[in-house]
Amino acid sequence: MEDEFRHFCVVRQEHLNHYGSLFGGHLLAIIDEMAYVACVRTYPGRNFVTKALKDVEFHVPAHLGDVLETHAKLEQVGRTSCQIRVQVFISEAMDEKRQLSFDGLVVLVCVDSQGVPTEVSERNI
Repeated sequence: MEDEFRHFCVVRQEHLNHYGSLFGGHLLAIIDEMAYVACVRTYPGRNFVTKALKDVEFHVPAHLGDVLETHAKLEQVGRTSCQIRVQVFISEAMDEKRQLSFDGLVVLVCVDSQGVPTEVSERNI
């Protein structure tokens, strides 16, 4: 079981909004996917769905060519849910300095094949 999950990607033209910065919806999709990966890699064989985003804060925008470094770490496990801290750092492609761009918690719920919440600790097959 891994403690932290990381992903890198480059901001491309199709990711930009009308202001020329990374579209927030695209970043939220990356964040949601990373939280899901953290859950299913930590609890293989279980199904998870996103319930909520908590304490979400966008700090600085990313722009064309920036590298996004996403970190997801399981912070808390409840009876049927998990809270994953997701942080996104940005850096220019030719610069090693990073800036925190996003920080927040994603809450996912463990569900059975009918979508009914079930205990995280149970095996869902």
